[in-house]
Amino acid sequence: MVLAAASCASVDLSTLGPGHPAILPVETRFAFTNLSTKAYAALAIRAHGDTDYATLPLLPPGGTYRGDFSLLLDHACPGSLDVRLLLYRRVNTSIPIGLDAGETVASEPFAGGEILDVPACDVEPVEVYTIVNWDAPEGTARLKFAQDTPVDAWIRQSGRFPNADAAWQTVGVDPGLAALRPPEPAWNAAITGRVVDRDGTGIENIGVLLRTRWRARLDDADAGNDPDSGYSDPIAVTRTDAFGCFSLDRPPGAYRVEVFQDGYLFRPDVIDVETPLDSIVFVAEPQ
Repeated sequence: MVLAAASCASVDLSTLGPGHPAILPVETRFAFTNLSTKAYAALAIRAHGDTDYATLPLLPPGGTYRGDFSLLLDHACPGSLDVRLLLYRRVNTSIPIGLDAGETVASEPFAGGEILDVPACDVEPVEVYTIVNWDAPEGTARLKFAQDTPVDAWIRQSGRFPNADAAWQTVGVDPGLAALRPPEPAWNAAITGRVVDRDGTGIENIGVLLRTRWRARLDDADAGNDPDSGYSDPIAVTRTDAFGCFSLDRPPGAYRVEVFQDGYLFRPDVIDVETPLDSIVFVAEPQ
C-alpha cells in the first residue's frame, strides 16, 4: 500500500476570489464599533443566503460589540454577509450621553439601509472581522468592512464601493426598514481605576471624566495631526472614593479617561482605553 505524502506548504488565501470555499475549518470573530459623534447604531447581520438576521444591541457613540460568528450566525466562518445598519437619534439631546438615564432614542431610524453579499471568508478568514460605523453627514449611514485586511483589499480592487474609503454608504432610510424600532441598548461594563500617590496610597475626591471616541475619516496621512478624529465632550463624570477608586459604567468601547483636581499634577493625565479592560492607575503629585 502506498501512502500519499501530505503537503504542509502554505496557501495564500488572498489569491482566492469570492465564491471559493474556505480551505481551513477556522472560526472567526467579529467586532462592530460605532464611531459616530451623536448617532446610535443598530446592526443586523446574517450569512448570505440565510433567511433570518441576528440583531446586535443598540450601540451608543464609542460603543463596540464583539462576538463569534459561530454563536451569532451558526456559521464558524461565513463566506459573505448581508448587513443592515440603522441609525437613531437621541431624544434627550440636552443631556450628556452618559448622564441620560436609559439613553432614550427615537422610535424610527433617520438613516440606514441594507447591503447584500459583502465578502468575508470567501476571500480570507481574518482573526477579527471588523465593521465600523463612522461619523457622516446628516442623513448618511456608512460602514467600513474588515479594514486593512485582504477582504478590504478585495473590496477596494473590485470597485464594489466606488469612493476613496472603499466604504458602503447610503443616504436616507430604506423604505422597507423605516418602521424598524431600535433594539435593546448594549449592556454596561465598568471602567475602573485608582488615583494614588507615589507610595501607592489612594487619594480621595479626585475628579474623573469620560469622553467617547469618534472618527469622521478612516485614513489620514498625518496621524499626529488628524482633524477628522478625536474625543467628544465629557459624557460622564465621577470622583474617587476614600481609597482612590473610581468606576464609570459604559458599554464596551473606545473612550478617553481624564483626571483633574486643583493642586495636583497627574501621570498620566489622560488614558485612552478600549474596554473591557483591567483597572487603570493614575499617579497624583502635589504641585
